[in-house]
Amino acid sequence: MEEEEEEEEEEEEIDAPTSILVCYFGCPTILRTSWSNENLGRRFSKCQNYGNRRRRCCHFFYWFDQPMAPHAKVVLVGLLRKVRNFENEKRKE
Repeated sequence: MEEEEEEEEEEEEIDAPTSILVCYFGCPTILRTSWSNENLGRRFSKCQNYGNRRRRCCHFFYWFDQPMAPHAKVVLVGLLRKVRNFENEKRKE
């Protein structure tokens, strides 16, 4: 019984937005994940019109997660490289 309670508590600790952010114009923002090497896996919110020159351009951008430690970035990039290599080898078979 105690193990189940501990598992439930761990699940509740996942960082997730509790509300939807709105941009400077009042539009709901989009939560995305960065896949760049510099901010790999880091989540951010941005306006749907962020950098859009055709529509009303909005500059709302907000990092949801804190930056990763440099060592964590190196490890994560290395793991992703291995996964990509593995997937490429599987496609060749």
